[in-house]
Amino acid sequence: MKKFLGALAGLAVAATAANGAIFNLTLNEVDSNDEYGSPINVVQTINTAIANGHVISIGWDVTIYADTPSWLSEASVAIENSSQSGGVFLSPGFGDDFSGISAYSSGGLIDLIGLGLDFNLDPDGQLRFEFFEDFDDFPSDWDGIWISGTISVEIEDVPAPSGLAMLGLVGLAAGRRRR
Repeated sequence: MKKFLGALAGLAVAATAANGAIFNLTLNEVDSNDEYGSPINVVQTINTAIANGHVISIGWDVTIYADTPSWLSEASVAIENSSQSGGVFLSPGFGDDFSGISAYSSGGLIDLIGLGLDFNLDPDGQLRFEFFEDFDDFPSDWDGIWISGTISVEIEDVPAPSGLAMLGLVGLAAGRRRR
């Protein structure tokens, strides 16, 4: 189930935070086309190499253009796992119901856990981004452009269940030796 958070030229691991790895996606003239799921939408899949990773925060500094009659509030990106069973929809221009160019910033990373919007990647570690329009003014054509900017995603590593089981067994063995 997708959750809405209102307010692709390259990928690099910028840093390792206390909680996880931060991936910065640099955007350069990415078209915003049709409604979510359209085959002409720009889709970028990133291999994070973090199987079952926990997506815990996102941030953005982007400049978006909306062609008349499209609105800045309609330019959206789905940030989700590869099976599209978990993720969030981000519309940085939420509330700007007019055409034109504008810059938007989250002012840092937004805590998805605190908002109840966190989700997990699938075992393949793939992170999927689909750029789309919340309302399609120009079917089969672009409505706007993500001119430039960065979307940051923080993902923490979640130990595999077998690893957790092994830690439990080690704990049991250590506990038995003390008796």
